[in-house]
Amino acid sequence: MRPVTLCFSGLDPSGGAGLQADIEAIAVLGGHAAVVCTALTVQDSQRVYGFEAVSPELIRQQAEAVLADLPVAAVKLGMLGSGAIAAVIADLLAVHPAIPVVLDPVLAANSGGNLANDDLAQGLFRLFARATVITPNSVEARRLSGENDLDKAVASLQAKGARHVLLKGGHEPGNTICNQLYGPAGLISESQWPRLPGEYHGSGCTLASALAAGLAAGLSLPAAVNAAESFVAQALQRADRHRDEGQFLPVRIPS
Repeated sequence: MRPVTLCFSGLDPSGGAGLQADIEAIAVLGGHAAVVCTALTVQDSQRVYGFEAVSPELIRQQAEAVLADLPVAAVKLGMLGSGAIAAVIADLLAVHPAIPVVLDPVLAANSGGNLANDDLAQGLFRLFARATVITPNSVEARRLSGENDLDKAVASLQAKGARHVLLKGGHEPGNTICNQLYGPAGLISESQWPRLPGEYHGSGCTLASALAAGLAAGLSLPAAVNAAESFVAQALQRADRHRDEGQFLPVRIPS
């Protein structure tokens, strides 16, 4: 069977982010996406207007059914929405400690709009120790760590239990986006990508799911990061939109 990645993400009705991003990216990269819906959101290509989280018990039942049936080779955590949901997932992952986990700490949409309850941060900290790598952007890293300096922010996240941190630089100024992968001994690798014009809806989801697909296929973490970044770069170069004021939607499936 194709490598299976179990994704915990919200449903984005615009199709730019969330579960659809997971399914498309993982399928194009040769894997199979099993999906657990964590929340129903109200959003479009411009912003998030609200969300309703799925009950933690229903999330647990969804995940346990998949884990008992399919050979899950990696887990991708996207929008979780609440501390209670994070706690249920932490308990599930504790039963499967050998499965690599990619944690994208989604707190808000790039375009604006909240995607998390106030108690999610503490729930994420509990998940840090279960994650192979976390993939915060600079805004999320600062918010979760309480540190403005990004070096200190990464150190703080690692002190809270994160083994590896892929710090995404898309929110920082400049014509070049710098992503940095940190491990217990410090900086492992750094990549630079030209900044494309406009804003992109679902780029973070696409990166995290592509990274999880790489780990599910047996790639090392640095190799999986490199492959995921290249995949995202191509998806963003193909991105399209139909409103001048909306965000671009990544085209993950090449024509």
